[in-house]
Amino acid sequence: MTAPANVLVVDDTVENLRLIASMLGQQGYEVRPVTNGRQALLAVERDPPDLILLDINMPGMNGYEVCARLKKNEALKDVPVIFLTALSDVADKIRAFEAGGVDYITKPFRMEEVHARVRTHLALRQSARELERSYARLRELEQLRDDLVHMIVHDMRSPLMVLKGHLALLRQGGVGKFSAEADADLVSALQAADHLKNMANELLDMSRLEEGKLPIVPEPHDLVALVAEVTADVRVLDRARAFCVTGVKTVLVACDGRLIRRVLQNLVSNAVKHTPAGSAIDIDVSVTGGVARVAVSDRGPGIPGEARTRIFEKFGTVMSLREGKFHSAGIGLAFCKLAVEAHGGAIGVEARKPRGSVFWFELRV
Repeated sequence: MTAPANVLVVDDTVENLRLIASMLGQQGYEVRPVTNGRQALLAVERDPPDLILLDINMPGMNGYEVCARLKKNEALKDVPVIFLTALSDVADKIRAFEAGGVDYITKPFRMEEVHARVRTHLALRQSARELERSYARLRELEQLRDDLVHMIVHDMRSPLMVLKGHLALLRQGGVGKFSAEADADLVSALQAADHLKNMANELLDMSRLEEGKLPIVPEPHDLVALVAEVTADVRVLDRARAFCVTGVKTVLVACDGRLIRRVLQNLVSNAVKHTPAGSAIDIDVSVTGGVARVAVSDRGPGIPGEARTRIFEKFGTVMSLREGKFHSAGIGLAFCKLAVEAHGGAIGVEARKPRGSVFWFELRV
């Protein structure tokens, strides 16, 4: 059985207290009447009510002061306060809301109006409490999911390294013995194992970035040189791919080279994935107003406007323009966002005309 709502009524006029207490009591509320502001503060600290009906003109401490003190208390600031007063000027009402009140009833009042407003604000507070509980539960479930993923990924790394090592040894020992097709299959398996290893590292580093536990070691790095390193690595896997790098010839930024290099690897690899074979990947490095910007352009199907924020969320999903189906955006872009923002930078995506997307990130020079 649900306990009745607890209502604190504060008024220095005893007749008003009796009238309101009687009316609310008949409606099933638990009513606690007090006659001044200091008694009200003591009563609230001892047993916080669900709602307060508060007179303004009282001796010693007026209603504005009482409400303002309540709102400064973290444990009490969410208790709704409805002012009951003979003051009817707009300035008085504004002051009441500025003090933290949620509503204002002018005396002489009708009991039906008081009951209606009390009922409404109690329902609103109950809804807010339920929302807070739901949010807390969701956060618990999200933390449980993240902890589970973190544990699984952590345990995956060792067998992945063993798998990758054995595949490399098998390929090395099979030089001249395997057919071209078998050798290609081994290369593909090695690439897949390497991709899984990178995914595992990114998941673990994402968790550490979210918790602020991944150390950022800023050192001077040339962004153009980092772009050259990453494109050279990608060419090893896709020798037919051309890269068109434009813009400045050099630009130094203070960054953690390891993390920013991985950001570039993600953006360039995604561009290769979504650009038809034989088409070049455009990379532009520019500097404007002390901010360095790297833009990686692809010739893929593009990203819907409403999804351009969602793709940077962990475990976000995006609808394919070609298939009309939802696909996971993966974790690579979520990692990029966390890594760039940990450097105080920004990241985003824009449409490319006539087709494709431009992924960019910015860092202070």
